[in-house]
Amino acid sequence: MLERCFNPVWPCAMVGAASCMAGFSDLGVIIHGSAGCYNYAEMAVPDSLNCTYLIEDEIVFGTGNRLREIADAVSGLYDRIAVINTCVPSIMGEDIGDYLDGYNAIIVDLPGFSGDFDKGYKEALEAVGPDIDFEREGINIHGICSIDPFARGNLLEARRLLNLAGIKTAAIFCHDKLDSAKTPAEYGISVNPDYNANGETLPGSILGTEKLISTFSKVHDHFPESDVNSIINEAEEAEERIIKACDKYLRRNDPPGVTIFSTKAYTEFSAGILNKYLDADICFAGIRNSESASLPGITSEKATDIRKIKDIIACEEPDLVLGSSFEYAINPKIPFICLTFPQRSRVMLHSKPLAGTEGSLAFIEDVLNALR
Repeated sequence: MLERCFNPVWPCAMVGAASCMAGFSDLGVIIHGSAGCYNYAEMAVPDSLNCTYLIEDEIVFGTGNRLREIADAVSGLYDRIAVINTCVPSIMGEDIGDYLDGYNAIIVDLPGFSGDFDKGYKEALEAVGPDIDFEREGINIHGICSIDPFARGNLLEARRLLNLAGIKTAAIFCHDKLDSAKTPAEYGISVNPDYNANGETLPGSILGTEKLISTFSKVHDHFPESDVNSIINEAEEAEERIIKACDKYLRRNDPPGVTIFSTKAYTEFSAGILNKYLDADICFAGIRNSESASLPGITSEKATDIRKIKDIIACEEPDLVLGSSFEYAINPKIPFICLTFPQRSRVMLHSKPLAGTEGSLAFIEDVLNALR
């Protein structure tokens, strides 16, 4: 039995597919649906999108002419196009593949009712069809999801670390050209494991200093000529700075009570680092894209219902809330840190990472400043 959904705070599958496909710079993405579907996707996804803007006439008489009209225009600007189906044309039962005969198109049938953002993102990535090129040099970067507030900062940090190690960057999922993504290298590192491409050998995540050290130690096994010592030393130095700053805070203050609302990987990262360095009491962990997180001793469950989130914050009365502008709007008086989409309550122009050494330092910096 399907669970009734009240005020969902996490986007639908169509938006996930759009986020994935629009990350490829030489792929023109068409939302095949109404202005409402397009406007929501365009609000969430920072990359360029196009739309068929279906109205009553197309719903009654068929969408083929309108779809071909937009496909003609977009095909003149990009090497290939991707057409993402939305709820209404999907319910109509049209085979849009017939309309796109002769176009170099990827058809992604992921209307909103088919699932949530993560389902759309992952199935769209499967439609790209990555096939490992064992001869390709370098390391792939995974987890660059465009609606993630830290996506650009994470990409810059991952590239910086690979450059520091003397390793080329191979494919970037998903911020690359389509042909590059179709032929990734054998190995990759991840800035956000929730959005890894399937079917690849990953040395691991660089989300947090412990995982960063572990991952680059494994990288050295595959790339013995790489200089990973400088990265490991940098991570150890960053950890010392974090310990010193947190100890200074704890000499004057009690450990904070914290509620966290984010995707699974970011929730586990933030809960782990807060518990380790600030002895924080994680009152509740609400997961956007999973039923629970791997957090022993911490209550965690899926939280995409704004009423439920409001009740949890009111009940726990935390000293600090991590989440989105939905959580911030519930009680703006509680110290707050941005951790997930959407972030409508503040301007974010700086490319701040969450992954790597700079990400861990920036996160703890934000936490300590918010608590003060």
